[in-house]
Amino acid sequence: MTIEVTPNHFTLREEAISEIESDGLFVVDADVSPDKLIPTPHVHAHRVDIYLLDGVLELHEPDTGHTYLLKVGSKAVVRAGTLHSERSPATFRAAFGVSVDPSTLNTARAVPSSFVS
Repeated sequence: MTIEVTPNHFTLREEAISEIESDGLFVVDADVSPDKLIPTPHVHAHRVDIYLLDGVLELHEPDTGHTYLLKVGSKAVVRAGTLHSERSPATFRAAFGVSVDPSTLNTARAVPSSFVS
C-alpha cells in the first residue's frame, strides 16, 4: 500500500472535519509533539487520514523509499497495513480521520488515537 498525499487539499479546519465525517471516519483533533510520534517503521490495523492544520509532519514509507512532507493544508491517507514512520521537528496540529472508534484504541502512551496500532 502507498501513502496518498494531496498538498493544498483544504483551507479551513471546518472543511477537513466535514470531509472526515462525510467519509464515515471518526474525528480526532489533536496537537502532537515530536515525542508522541513513532519514528520506527510500523503499521496500523486501521485507516488514518491526516489533515495538517498547523506545523509540518514527515511521513516515510520504507517499502517505496518515499518521504512525504506535509504542510498546512495537506491531506495524507495512510491505509491499514501501510508500513510507515513519522517525525516532526516541532509540535503540529492536525485533524485525523480514523476508521475505527478512537475510544477502542490503546491510548496509554498519550498518543493521539490515530497513531496507535
